[in-house]
Amino acid sequence: MTENHSLHTEPKALYTINNPESVIEVFLDESEGKVTEVKCLNDNRCKEYTYSVEEYLNRYSHHAAGRAVAAQLAVTVE
Repeated sequence: MTENHSLHTEPKALYTINNPESVIEVFLDESEGKVTEVKCLNDNRCKEYTYSVEEYLNRYSHHAAGRAVAAQLAVTVE
């Protein structure tokens, strides 16, 4: 029997922000305690930003992406 699916285990974005001029994907690495944002702009320009979980939650707990990170980690943010 042949199955038509991939065993590729590329990280899946925890949260995606669709802005008019960019798309931001938020990835959480629980084992490393870090959050990575990949921001893709016009003309296929992408930049990657890495934060500690604590720094990310301090900066973005008011945003849905920060709340998604907090929910995944089962922590409460103010």
